Amino acid sequence: MNAVLRPAVSSFLPLRGLQQWWHHAALVRRQKAEARALMALGQHELNDLGVGRSELPALVRDPA
Repeated sequence: MNAVLRPAVSSFLPLRGLQQWWHHAALVRRQKAEARALMALGQHELNDLGVGRSELPALVRDPA
């Protein structure tokens, strides 16, 4: 009776892979949005941050 109520642990493995893929995809989307927002800043906003336009590519993390 208990075996019917508790699923096998291996049945959760595909869901774990899906969860990891989902979190990775969300991380990539967030990094791309941050990069777009950073690249869209005006020169006066960059000056406030103490960053030059030529330094932006080094600040943007590569979504992997």
